Amino acid sequence: MNHNIVARKMLLPCESKCWLRLCVEIFFGRTELIDPIRMLVGAMLFLILGVATAQTAGAGIKGTAHDPGIWSFGFEQQVCVMCHAPHNTNTQGPLWNRAANNTSYTLYASSTMNATPGQPGSVSKLCLSCHDGTVGVLDYGGATGGMTLAEASSCTNPLGCSGVLGTNLSNDHPIGITYDAALATADKGLNDPSTKTVTIGSTASRSGTIATMMLSGGKVECSSCHDVHNIYTVAGSTGTSKGLVKVGMAGSSLCLQCHTK
Repeated sequence: MNHNIVARKMLLPCESKCWLRLCVEIFFGRTELIDPIRMLVGAMLFLILGVATAQTAGAGIKGTAHDPGIWSFGFEQQVCVMCHAPHNTNTQGPLWNRAANNTSYTLYASSTMNATPGQPGSVSKLCLSCHDGTVGVLDYGGATGGMTLAEASSCTNPLGCSGVLGTNLSNDHPIGITYDAALATADKGLNDPSTKTVTIGSTASRSGTIATMMLSGGKVECSSCHDVHNIYTVAGSTGTSKGLVKVGMAGSSLCLQCHTK
């Protein structure tokens, strides 16, 4: 059985778009109405193949919600391939193997802000290629038209995924903003990113300024708070829907790395 081809069966349309149905479709390679016996077999396959096995902070991507073995119910065993490939990739990210994300977003706005948010930067657009719900989860390696994260989360989802932000980011922390000493001077509620130190991660950790540890090209992006590869994350943040955050949330610690109040 060619697992890579079988995994692509998730791209086929179906009426219910639910995980149990997709699990059966992957294995049997068919989209017509499935009888109860096949449904039962599909459920068993999900339990055997689709459940994450390890979610330890700093242990890498394997077993986290970003492990493609989960999304393909165990049939895609190449951990990196959902996002990266060595050849024939596009230029939107480093050896980027996913369908391009050219979405324009509705941005956060506030009369009390001293910064002006811009469209998400390149690193954030990579994250949003799944998390805005516009690109199929398995739209990689040239495949398109697959089930999106938004569709997956609209039905009973054993993975418990709730990370669909949509294209309206007006109710999310602003990204794409330049965060420098000048902004900290203008906004007395911010630490100076060039001098304030922060430690990211727990099992594996690094320390440095906000600018070096949390910013991307001097800007606040998705990667300011999250580590997609689960290298510099904190304990308790690696399970499904836990955020893969760089600094713990207890006592609003993550927020207080940048904000003074």
